[in-house]
Amino acid sequence: MNVVFDAMGTLFDLTPLRERLGAHATEAWFERILHSAAVLTMLGDFVPFKELARTTLATTTTMLQLDVDQDDVLSQLQQLRPPAADARAALERADRSFVLTNGGREGGEALLRNAGLDDLVERVFGVDEVKAYKPDPRPYRLVLDALGEATLVAAHAWDVVGAARAGLRAVWVDREERVWPFPEAVAPHATVPGLVEAVG
Repeated sequence: MNVVFDAMGTLFDLTPLRERLGAHATEAWFERILHSAAVLTMLGDFVPFKELARTTLATTTTMLQLDVDQDDVLSQLQQLRPPAADARAALERADRSFVLTNGGREGGEALLRNAGLDDLVERVFGVDEVKAYKPDPRPYRLVLDALGEATLVAAHAWDVVGAARAGLRAVWVDREERVWPFPEAVAPHATVPGLVEAVG
């Protein structure tokens, strides 16, 4: 089975950023990244993730009146060590492991390399390859075109919905959001507590 993992927030825990910025600010930052990415994608535009992360961090920290070294925070985002506690076990357990990330192909490869997980992943798919951010169908179709059939594993419900709508089997890891935030009509194919359970 081809298992495609989301990167940030799924394979890679955001705890280092929460410790640096605070839980509320980190959540606000990532919500703004997703919102800005969705707006750009809906308008047919695209900017690299690094640029999007930088501009949305500036907005978030200004709104919340946080005095932080933004370059330091952005550097930390590119490393996110250590990975989620169950990441290695899940990657090893999957028949074939892949990554699909809004962070871009090179960014995803760097995360895996810095965490010592790159040898367990056959390929990183990045939204920069199709110039559209998830949950737009194009990143998921990139995966389907390359692999045929695949299961997406993500800790973000919006990612799961996008994958399922595009034709992938989609498994939601509920360790962060806890309660499914969409109507039952768009429920995941499976809900699990961790990454190892997601790959069976």
